[in-house]
Amino acid sequence: MKKFAFVFFFVFLFSMFPANIFAYNSGFEAGISNEQEYKEVVFITGEPVVFSGFLKVTSSKRGDTTTTTYRYTLSTPSGDKLTRTLTFVTEEKQKPEYNQIIAETTLKNYTESIKIGGDTYTLDRNNGYIYQGSEVKSINPAVTYYAGNYSGSKVYKMNGNKGTVKVSIEDKTVGFSHKYGSAETHQMYYQIEATIGTGNNVKKWVGEVQVNVSFTDKSSIEYVENDPQYISFRGGYLLRRNSEDVMTYAYNLPKFDENGNEIGRNTGSNSLRLDGIYTENRLVVPEVRDISGTWGKDDINKLLSLEIFPKDSLYFGPKLYILRSDFAVAVAKAIGIAPYEPPKNALYSARKMPVEVSPFKDVPTNDPNYGYIKAANDVGLISGIGPSQFGPSLPLTRAQAAVIFIRALGLENLAPQGYFKTGFLDDSSIPLWAKRSVYVAREIGLVGGDTFGRFNPESYVTREEAASMISRMIDFMMKDLTFDYVERVLNFR
Repeated sequence: MKKFAFVFFFVFLFSMFPANIFAYNSGFEAGISNEQEYKEVVFITGEPVVFSGFLKVTSSKRGDTTTTTYRYTLSTPSGDKLTRTLTFVTEEKQKPEYNQIIAETTLKNYTESIKIGGDTYTLDRNNGYIYQGSEVKSINPAVTYYAGNYSGSKVYKMNGNKGTVKVSIEDKTVGFSHKYGSAETHQMYYQIEATIGTGNNVKKWVGEVQVNVSFTDKSSIEYVENDPQYISFRGGYLLRRNSEDVMTYAYNLPKFDENGNEIGRNTGSNSLRLDGIYTENRLVVPEVRDISGTWGKDDINKLLSLEIFPKDSLYFGPKLYILRSDFAVAVAKAIGIAPYEPPKNALYSARKMPVEVSPFKDVPTNDPNYGYIKAANDVGLISGIGPSQFGPSLPLTRAQAAVIFIRALGLENLAPQGYFKTGFLDDSSIPLWAKRSVYVAREIGLVGGDTFGRFNPESYVTREEAASMISRMIDFMMKDLTFDYVERVLNFR
């Protein structure tokens, strides 16, 4: 895939994701949150203690540097208290030649005090909390994927100088974000070493804790029928969005007698969950007269309701071939690419106003679809059929459709290296430039074969087939990615 205009792409990236569909920022402490509360589990006493309360997050960005401060005010039903303030600095390094970003995070400032029972645990002021890590983000037209590793250690002083508790931390994280939601999972390992007491009355213990956390924001779309008999439309599509934070933890900690002597091991596991408030948005109800009885009726209505296909006629033309320009626009809308807009006149004098030049000779700048085609080209979603030629009025082939889908998702590398077969009987007729994309598209269920098991790469795609393919891509983003990053990785279900 060609390298794209990176600066433009980052403008697109941050504008395409509404803030309210991202998971709440719960910080680096293995906690979970929703609109109303925050929860985490503390293990420094040798047993799990669940705290809940409020987390306030403030963030500022200057250039490629983001400073984020987390303020925790937590308690337990028995009156235990936790207060904590942490400030992290994240430096982003753009790697346009790889379509990637490297983000490095370090802890800048910290304070923390925990009161449990009659004991107080306070982070040592001298290197009491060291934390650092980095993530690599892969930027693709439809989805941003990322993976990171973090490590650190905390040293608490207990009741002044009456003991210390050291917590070593390892955190492996993966995640994604796109127009319809996001998911992030953390697999965290804690090793706890405690030295309690002074002089000849010193007791030591060690413990291990595994905490798995997922932050998920997801969307679903469903058809809802209306109850009244006398109404101008029988039903319509409803877009639902909600967040779900889940934590599971397993621990191997000491068991103490009434005098504080270790007499065995305290092992167990548990889980916590916080759900966000559902948002429900009714979509427009299209009126189309030529799709009744067609096999793709539901997919067509779904995409018309999402306004991925325009409402410019009472007739959709399901059996007509879809044009390359119409398909590019539809996919761009489906994955959230905003149309390109030329610079405003106010930024330039009349004499210095740059002349807009189309990347394709056959797509003039005054073409109604120019904004989407230009934007899709800039982010690497589409390419031409020849030097500076897009072929907007040509019908789309199945091979071209597969390439665009896999470019959007950024999953071409899932294809095997070296020689491989796609699984279709006409594998030898699939052009080399499309073979990897066809293989992946088949693996993830975006395309299938005919009744004879053939892919037919040079066959043209009808508008009905295009609607079905795009609908499956949206379902893949809404459902399959979330399952892979949450349920499969962490085995919550």
